Amino acid sequence: MESKKRSFVKALTYRAAAAILLAVIAWVYTGDLFETSAITILFTVFSTLIYFIHERIWTRINWGRTN
Repeated sequence: MESKKRSFVKALTYRAAAAILLAVIAWVYTGDLFETSAITILFTVFSTLIYFIHERIWTRINWGRTN
């Protein structure tokens, strides 16, 4: 079983990479720094929270695990 701290760090590193990609896409699409920042920050915060919750739920599910 993974610790909550490990799940959180995994979520942060994954979201950092995804946020960079999202910022590039948003910048190309909008061309506006404010809109790009707002989109990237909001999506990154909520996605990180959802990923963390998802990870914690899956730590409780034994399906597909092997010893």
